[in-house]
Amino acid sequence: MSFYGGKKRWSDMHEVVQPISPPAQVAKAAASHASASTNEWASMRKAQPADYLLPQSTRWLVALPPEVPTHSLAMRYPRIVNLIASQWDDRHGLSKLFDDLLIDRRGGRAGFPPSVRHDLLRMREFWYSRHS
Repeated sequence: MSFYGGKKRWSDMHEVVQPISPPAQVAKAAASHASASTNEWASMRKAQPADYLLPQSTRWLVALPPEVPTHSLAMRYPRIVNLIASQWDDRHGLSKLFDDLLIDRRGGRAGFPPSVRHDLLRMREFWYSRHS
């Protein structure tokens, strides 16, 4: 039967309308909901980057000329190789990525080991020679 017609009477409204809660109960329910939603968001944080070479990154590495060293970088920081490979054809994006990787803007960072830094510098030099 329809709510608007038929045999429903005002005394039957409790089936449709919930009673109003006292303010203390409303506040308690809101706090419970807020903590539940905080816990839900914790599981939705940004995913960790792949800490292994992706297939497209491996193909990209193989296609690089032998004079561009990548061994140390690929072995120690595959996630960075994945980033570089994915942005290889993006002039602005890769330029910024190289700067972010090689320039300490926060101060006090240890930086990369010398062999990895060498790989990054040579890779950047090769990339700039192709894109200038």
